[in-house]
Amino acid sequence: MSVDVAEQFGPGGWQFTPAVADVFGEHVRASVPHYDLMQQMIAEIADWLVPAGGRVADLGSATGVTCCAIEHRHPERDIGFDLYDESPAMLKRAELALRELRTGVRVLTHECRIEKGPLSHVAANLTVALFTLQFLPDPADRIRALSLARENAAPGGALIVAEKLRPRDVRWAEIACDASHDWKAARGVTDSAIRAKARALRGVLIPATDAQLSRQITEAGWSLPEPLFRWHQWQMLGAFADGMAGAFVAGA
Repeated sequence: MSVDVAEQFGPGGWQFTPAVADVFGEHVRASVPHYDLMQQMIAEIADWLVPAGGRVADLGSATGVTCCAIEHRHPERDIGFDLYDESPAMLKRAELALRELRTGVRVLTHECRIEKGPLSHVAANLTVALFTLQFLPDPADRIRALSLARENAAPGGALIVAEKLRPRDVRWAEIACDASHDWKAARGVTDSAIRAKARALRGVLIPATDAQLSRQITEAGWSLPEPLFRWHQWQMLGAFADGMAGAFVAGA
């Protein structure tokens, strides 16, 4: 695997092509700090949120890393998975990866843009959107995608969103940028590859602030966004489709 896949794109030219799908797992792990930790956290959180026979909807599934992590941890629960992505190459790899984990796994793939819909699943116990909304430049499209997910959530269903954010203070932004570059370099990503990826993402990846992301989640009908993880500008939030339930009150 070469993390230099970004060098095939010109300024603002990043796309999730079949060539990107071929190396996506390695590339994203080298590009997103603590990516595997976030996947581990989501699989563990599914202990509480996805019951036997439950359903997970993945908005922007890529090659299925998140759903595979959940399935690997809970093979006995017969969880159903609905995978959404606009890249058929990504969806093909995601479905194959899940089917390799367990014979008879319930998985459906949907090639579409999540902000346009329709979303085909019903009553998702857990909806995930990891590093997906940041590729929708119009905030209204982000709210639309989250609203469609809310409409298709189970009562009390949960949402987990992970995004690269834009720090509001330029001083924190400078620190976050350099820290992320150091993290990537320590894992073998060359300076030229780091620069190529940043150049390719110009105008394609549009970060929101933490306040904007929380507001988009609540405007879409989800309740009480809660930070679950943050490392500099990389954040994961959780929310529910309804208000606070007694089972989740501290000390209950």
